[in-house]
Amino acid sequence: MDADVTFEQTVDGDVAQRFWDLYLEAFAPLRTRAAARHVLRREEFDEEMADHRVTKLLARDDRGEAVGLTTLATDLAAVPWVSPEFYAARYPEHAARGAIWYIGFTLAHPGRRSTRTFMDMIDALVAHLAENRVVCAYDVSRFNDDSLRFADNLRRHLEHTQDVTVETVDRQTYYATTFH
Repeated sequence: MDADVTFEQTVDGDVAQRFWDLYLEAFAPLRTRAAARHVLRREEFDEEMADHRVTKLLARDDRGEAVGLTTLATDLAAVPWVSPEFYAARYPEHAARGAIWYIGFTLAHPGRRSTRTFMDMIDALVAHLAENRVVCAYDVSRFNDDSLRFADNLRRHLEHTQDVTVETVDRQTYYATTFH
């Protein structure tokens, strides 16, 4: 049950619609599991799909159905919540050559999470990142870290397959105070 992974600069029309449907199916549960808003509005999704600064990795099954999606900003200015200055100060050589990229999101169809789909996407992405010798930043919600151990599993996979250094560069904790 492998997936065919392609790299696209823009996605629109029927293809965008199929991946929007997949995106909602995969990400809707995060609406109540993460304090930060992880689910894009449709117009934000369409803008990202049309943005040339964001590479899209599209995974399709053998029937051509949408089964996975990853977004990769090759220009940090394309990610409104990221501070390009933060990364430039820490990785000046990479910043000078435009080699600090950001993974916006990655998802697999809920019914394919235990198949090779997700790893096919990760392997294609990692090969692309290694070939370009980039610093690749990303964030993971606490829910995905605690329940799926996403960051630890990704780190182990990367360290097993690549010459990399994985480090936590910042952490944000959300608090709520109830007044009685």
